[in-house]
Amino acid sequence: MTQPMMTLTANFDVNQINDGIEWIFADLDLATSTDRSSIEAQWNSDIQFSAGQEFKVAINASDKDKTGLESLEVVDCCVITRPRILRCGPETRTAYAPPSLFAGAGEKQRGALYQIDPFAFSVHSSGIDPNKGKKITLLWDGHLTVGPYNGFWEISFYVTVSIKRANENAQLRVFYFDPEGEISNGTNPPY
Repeated sequence: MTQPMMTLTANFDVNQINDGIEWIFADLDLATSTDRSSIEAQWNSDIQFSAGQEFKVAINASDKDKTGLESLEVVDCCVITRPRILRCGPETRTAYAPPSLFAGAGEKQRGALYQIDPFAFSVHSSGIDPNKGKKITLLWDGHLTVGPYNGFWEISFYVTVSIKRANENAQLRVFYFDPEGEISNGTNPPY
């Protein structure tokens, strides 16, 4: 069975006070849709990955206060993984999940920090929403592949963006989120 291309979508308003991201992990069409009431499966607490799954990153920025948003550029972007304990106990060597749940070419294990090239983001869509002002969606032209591992990871996503408004200097902002991710073969805990 072929899995749909999944997208980890980071949603924020350029004028929000905090730096948290509302995020969705869903198939590409749902993630970049303006209809957020779909009954399609979507996750927004823990992310359940499947080995071999590929996904992109999308960034949706809105200007709810209508402050003249003109453009949005990614300055830097990182996905950070921290493996969790798989097993431990008396007379048992503690075992951890691999450093990352993502695999490179030939299923080569990646390290815990994956830096996404900021120049690999392109404008996927841009428009005016009557309720949220201007909305810009950036889509990463690359993708990450989930490796053939079992385990639990803490996952963090950090992005620095340059926000350009009409008649103002660009403003740099950092936004982030940190859900947990899991790849499992059906056992609990995964071995």
